This record gives sequence, structure tokens and C-alpha cells, in this order.
Amino acid sequence: MFRDSQTVNCPDCDTRHKQPRKLESLSLSKLGDWVALQAEINMIPIAALAQKNINGAHETLANHVNVVRSRLRSNVPWMLHDLLAHEVIRALSDLLEKTKRSLGFRGSMGKFVSQINVIVVMAEVLFTKYFTFLSIDNIPKMLRHSFYSKLFMLKGLVYLNLGSLSGGWKTADMEEAVIKSLQELHRLKYLFINYDCTDNILKCIAENCKLIEKLDISCSKCITNDSIHIISKLKKLRSIQLYRTFVTAEGFITLLLRCKNLEDIGRCDEIGSILENINISNWEERVFNLKVYVSRYSTLHQLQLAVEMCPYIRSMTVFHNTLQSDLMVLVGLKDLREMKLLSCDFYADQIKQVLHVKGCNITSLHLEHVDQIDLNALMYISQMCPLLENFTLYNCTLIQHTSLYTKKLEILPFRNLKRVTIISTCTDAQLLFILTNCLNAEFIHIGTAIQLSDEFIFNILEKNPFIYLKELRVMQSDFLTLNSVERIIQTCMSLEVLVELESWSLLSENDRHYIRDYIRLNNLKLDIAPIRRYDV
Repeated sequence: MFRDSQTVNCPDCDTRHKQPRKLESLSLSKLGDWVALQAEINMIPIAALAQKNINGAHETLANHVNVVRSRLRSNVPWMLHDLLAHEVIRALSDLLEKTKRSLGFRGSMGKFVSQINVIVVMAEVLFTKYFTFLSIDNIPKMLRHSFYSKLFMLKGLVYLNLGSLSGGWKTADMEEAVIKSLQELHRLKYLFINYDCTDNILKCIAENCKLIEKLDISCSKCITNDSIHIISKLKKLRSIQLYRTFVTAEGFITLLLRCKNLEDIGRCDEIGSILENINISNWEERVFNLKVYVSRYSTLHQLQLAVEMCPYIRSMTVFHNTLQSDLMVLVGLKDLREMKLLSCDFYADQIKQVLHVKGCNITSLHLEHVDQIDLNALMYISQMCPLLENFTLYNCTLIQHTSLYTKKLEILPFRNLKRVTIISTCTDAQLLFILTNCLNAEFIHIGTAIQLSDEFIFNILEKNPFIYLKELRVMQSDFLTLNSVERIIQTCMSLEVLVELESWSLLSENDRHYIRDYIRLNNLKLDIAPIRRYDV
């Protein structure tokens, strides 16, 4: 079915094939395997010693971990420790799975627990001052305890995402361990503590993590207006996420007045009334540094105040209310770059007029539940937003055009577009206009509301071969066959990710096996793995 990929005439065809790994990458990978091997070698002797002297076993294992950590610290350049951590965690995860599979029906549970403990403790070889980036969500659950309990050893951390911790169920139990760790993390700039942040943790952050620029404590029920007085001590804070906490409008007013460098306060549906209260109270501070505005409830007066009091806004998210707000007020934002508009009409609510004035600066446009979008509207967007890089149509109502835009397009449409997300029902002509013109697209996401066919795919690829496309997501199809997969792989020479083939109903399991074999035999750098995380 597939043609030999070598027959495709492309000057950059080598870039689509897997290349030999660099010596640096190979070395780090083998180092990760070596650390896992050290754990495997010590399993049996440590388990035997634990049956006689449990304290001696713990001490012996700790000494061995210290030796391995010292060797890694001395022989691996400091700037490679984050990459080393990835490889060590990968190797230890594989060893965990291997050990779990080895437990037979008659296996000794005590021996098994000792072996697992050796693997978990071996993760501590990573705990050096050179480790700068840590996201707990990327750590296997069985290894997380070591990171939570010994986090204070990672004194070089710049980015720390503690995930959801207990999910808010055991906040008091987590508090002491988190505080103990944060007391030593003086270099932190980005910190995420969802659900379990408390005032005591905030006090520790204010006293010890003075470089914090971004703080996410959303969904933490212990955070109230009293917490704002602690947060305001973070002089370098630029971004704070307080969504689903118990901070009220009064707390946000205090936050804005005290934190002069704040650029982002996350989603705050009351931001309009907050600015109104500040305006009415005649505070001396009337111009704020906010660059991100996210609210689902804003009247016309509140939007006018946002333009006046937050003149540096670059990203605007507005839930439009026909009776209360007028989108034309947005033209007063001189730095506007990203717009997300929800629940409005393209023509009746003057989106066209807004883009006519501000479109030359817009790089990201997200339209959600927007009606009255026809082919003419898409043409207007392509002409008014020549620098557009990210375009999303989410649950919009795209309609048939009544009269076609007859003027010759002065600007080549969508030439700077890199990311396209279409999760809306649309006509073939509308989809064809977008996809045949975004010649430089690197990411395309097609939702389930659109049913593509082989003929349509062939038609698009004849007009636009997507030579820069790296990732394609077609979420569901009842008409696409193996022929489309062949044409996509052969034509899109930069493609690295092609996912959701499992939801193409006409592709059999044999077809998918055939595709995987073809990719392997031709050494293509293409991922079609079914398990992936999506951000829409």
C-alpha cells in the first residue's frame, strides 16, 4: 500500500527519519540504566539484611545511595542534571514494573516490599543542588514519597509543581512536610501548590522564597482574604492564581493595590466590579500593570474601566453579554495581542469592526460559541489579522454564506498561522479555505463534529502539502481509510505526531499494525501512540 519513502523528492527528507542519538543522550540513558542496575543489585542483599537487622539495612542502603549520588554529582556536568533525572526516573519506573511482574502467587510479600523500597530509596541519588525543574505529576506514584519527604535537599529548584498533593482531604497532614522543604528552596521562581496551600505555607514562602514570580494556589480552601497580606510581601510576584479559593473582591482589591508588579491574577469573574470599587473609592493607584484579563461577567462600564485602568492588557478573555457590554471598547487596548471571545455574534456584536482596528496586532484568536461565522467572516479574519499564529473555533455555529466576498484578497490568507484548532461544524468550503491557505501550520486539531473523507484529504494535500506540519489530530472519522494515512505520511514531510487513529472506524487493527510496521521499517520519526494528553 505505502510507497517507499525514499522515492519522495524532498530536500529535507532526512529530517523525517530517526537520527542516531547524540553521545550525550546515549550517555545519560545508560547512566539512568546504571542507577537502576545499582538498585537491582542491592535488592537481594538488602532484603536478606532487613530480615535480621532492619536498621542496619536502612543504613547500608542510605550509604550506598550517598556513594552513587556523589559519583553522579562529580561526573555529570551541572547543566545536564535535569536530563539525567528524566532518564533515572524512566529506568527506575521500568524496574518497578519488572519487579511487580516478578511477584508470583507464592512469592514472599516481605521480600517484595524490601525490593520495592530499594528502588524507591534509589531515586534519592537525584537529590542534589543541580536539580532545577520538578513536576510531581511526571513522577510515578510509587516514587513520589521520596520526593515529598526529601524535597528540602533540592536546593537548586527553580520550578516546582507539587501537583494536587492530598486533593484537599489531608491539608493539615501535608503542611509540615511542605514547610520543611520550602524553607530550603531559596531559588524558586515558579511554584504550584493546588488544593493544600495554607497561610503557614504562604508565610514560609514569603520568608524563604523571595524570588517567586509565579504562584498557583488555586482550589486551596484555606486561602482567604487574610492570606492576601502574606502574598503581598512577595515583591517580585508577577502571576498569582487564586481561582476557587475563598478570596473575595475585597481581597483582590488589596492584592492589586499592594502588588505593583502583578501582570496576571488568573480567572477572576469579579474583576470588573473590583475595578469599579477601586474607581469609586478614589484610590491614588488607578493604573495597574495587568496584562491578562479573564472574566465571564463584564458590563460595558467595567470593560471601559479595564481599558482605562489596565492599559497594558495583552490577553483578553470576555464572555459577551449583548445587553450589558459592547466589544468595540476593546479597540482602546494598544497592546492587545490575544483575544478569546465567548458567546457572541461575529457581525451583530461588532467582532468584525474590532478586528478591523486591532487585527494587525492580533497573534491569537479564540472564538467560542460565536455565531454568524460564514466564509466571508473567515476571509475578513484572514485579511484583518495578517500576523495570526493561533486560531481556534470551538463549538461555534458556522453558517452558509449568502453572498460571497467578491473583492480580491489583498493579503495572502493565514500565511503566519501555526496552530489551527477546529472543533465546530463547518462546510467543506470553509474548512478548505482555512486548511489550504495555512501553508506554515505546525499543529492541526480537527474535532469530532467534522467528518473528513479520503477525497477531501487528497484535495487539501494537493493544494497544501503541509511541509511544516508536526502534529495532526483528527479526533474521529467514519470515512477515512488507510489511503488517507498513506497520503498524509508521504506528503507531510515534517510530521512527527499523528494520533487518534484508533477512532477512525474504517481502520482495522491489521491496518494499524501495518502502519506501525511501515514506520519502524522505514525508520520514520513519527509517533502514532494512542495514549497521549491533550490540551484543547
